[in-house]
Amino acid sequence: MSFVCTVDVEDWAQSTLDTNLPITERAGLQVEHLLDLLAEENVRATCFILGKFAEKFPSCVKRIAAEGHEVASHGYGHVELFRLLPSEFREDVQRSKGQLEALTGLAVKGYRAPCLSLIKESLWALEVLAEEGFVYDSSINPGVMARFGISDWPPQPVRVKLPSGLSLVELPLATLQLPGYRFPVAGGGYHRLLPWMVIRFAVAKRLAGGEAFVAYCHPYEFDCEEFSHLTFPLPLKTRLHQGLGRKGFEAKFKKMLQEFKPDLALHVAEQAQWPLYLPAI
Repeated sequence: MSFVCTVDVEDWAQSTLDTNLPITERAGLQVEHLLDLLAEENVRATCFILGKFAEKFPSCVKRIAAEGHEVASHGYGHVELFRLLPSEFREDVQRSKGQLEALTGLAVKGYRAPCLSLIKESLWALEVLAEEGFVYDSSINPGVMARFGISDWPPQPVRVKLPSGLSLVELPLATLQLPGYRFPVAGGGYHRLLPWMVIRFAVAKRLAGGEAFVAYCHPYEFDCEEFSHLTFPLPLKTRLHQGLGRKGFEAKFKKMLQEFKPDLALHVAEQAQWPLYLPAI
């Protein structure tokens, strides 16, 4: 089964602290650094690009496409789905999809919700995505996270059958099944804090079992100096939660790419007849 490397292309402060903040210049440098790293390892990733980032750094988006990475949507403003009306969500994804397609000349077929905010209360968003022509979504954590997740969602890719009769593939983030608990192991803070051997074990175990492993990261997680350049105070709790483990993140990420050759999310979504799943929407 496939190992999928995905990147949420966004700015740390705007996506984490306040969605009304402007995208910083540092965000562009972070993405360029990550693209250099991917080029060095000669691998391709799926990039879920935020519309506000694309607006500020169109040349960066064009580089992502030119170097063979998959261009997918992360929405426009990074507002959590359950804070939006269906009409507002549709406008957000239409804006992002159209923007990315105009920049790259490529069809955008994948979507990931801000903060993985596709939860039971916002499953209606899948219907909107299918109507807007998306082939797959990768927004669901089928476990329990500090903030979001759907603990009883299938841990493997499924084709979601929707009330309208439309469907799309859901590529859930990777979890590791433990006795009575699914532990999130897909990336982000988990990969910043977990030792490499634990990450390696989790990926290898799922792949050996014929399961997909959808991993994710953010460009700012490779930047261990970011907080020392902030122009505003940041509470210690936030510094630890958002910064701890950044220093060793890149080395673990490189090892993961070297040991597990990644595939693109769209290829995985289209390559198999995934089992049908009918959620309660």
